[in-house]
Amino acid sequence: MDPKWTSGNELEYLKSVLSNSKDVKENPFTLRLEEAFCKKYGVKYAIAINSGTSGLHAALIAAGVQPGDEVITTPFTVLVDSSVPVIMGAKPVFADIEKDTHNIDPDSIEKVITEKTKAIIPVSHDGLPYDIDNVKKIADEHDLIVVEDNAQAMLAEYKGRLVGQDAHITMFSFERTKHVSCGEGGMLITNNEELATKARKFAGMGFKNLSASASDLVAGVPLEYQTPNYERNDEVGLNYRFNEFLAAITLAQFERVDELVQIRRDIAKLYDKIFAGTKFIPQKVPEGYVSSYFTYAVESPYSDITQWKKFHDYHIENGGDDFYAAMILGYEEPIMKKLGYYEKYKGKCPVAEEIQPKMMQFKTNYRTIDEAQEQIEKLKTSLENFV
Repeated sequence: MDPKWTSGNELEYLKSVLSNSKDVKENPFTLRLEEAFCKKYGVKYAIAINSGTSGLHAALIAAGVQPGDEVITTPFTVLVDSSVPVIMGAKPVFADIEKDTHNIDPDSIEKVITEKTKAIIPVSHDGLPYDIDNVKKIADEHDLIVVEDNAQAMLAEYKGRLVGQDAHITMFSFERTKHVSCGEGGMLITNNEELATKARKFAGMGFKNLSASASDLVAGVPLEYQTPNYERNDEVGLNYRFNEFLAAITLAQFERVDELVQIRRDIAKLYDKIFAGTKFIPQKVPEGYVSSYFTYAVESPYSDITQWKKFHDYHIENGGDDFYAAMILGYEEPIMKKLGYYEKYKGKCPVAEEIQPKMMQFKTNYRTIDEAQEQIEKLKTSLENFV
């Protein structure tokens, strides 16, 4: 079996769920996972959901985002950070990024705030924290909600604080490539009871029994709910609930989260060595920041996509592992062009437009340091020999 899924208590916990034991009914894995997040991050509330995207949607609902509102985010990220606001009838507003960190630029945020701005979605790209203090300062000055996309930044640190402790509400992802993974899932954390209650209710079909802290529906349906006149819903919501099978796997992995993040940081050190002295520019980690290295991101010297592809193909042909390109910018995606965002924002985020075509993102999710070392040595050879 793949050690990614079986190195901890995954199989034992899954057997407990399958056995439908009394312990699972009385102490569901979903609640155990939420409690573990609260303890690790030192926050009051955690809400498990079925994907990071669902969590983002629930968080924006909790933040009170309405049709016509504006939500500021970065174009240098997965589309859902702008498409979820679109689905809600709100308007994504794109701020540029910092060239060295690849994260949203606080100065650019300040320039695009209007009277319609409701929230900011900053992203800790590739596991590197964004400039939390300055973004939070701007949000506080303008009475905006910070909905943090922390999908790639498990246990990342900013000035001695875990990323996720400062935002109004933070989303994590358990998608298959993430530090902690069950294939698909996510978590919201917050210290704000109102945000927690609204997010949990929306993600739990609007059931009135749901509170900021917990749900008594995760492992079964209490008998009192089955009377003919029982009123269930006092809010409108969707079914974004996590399930016990995935919670069991995720909790087993979260018990080893320090180890899972540390191996990626150790692998990043191997990349540091081979890129030193080359024309490839690694993502800068400012003083006081600690990345969790979801990937190891570099700006290549290849502004011409033909040269980018030639290096990629050369590396693969010589036995190297595949690596990722950065996604095209949010407003460059076909659906966003159709909606008019390309015409509106093309040229407005020059830093993002400059570096996106050159980006290369190298894997850190190897099972062992030895496996990583073998692949990184092949990358070193490619860097030395490609002309």
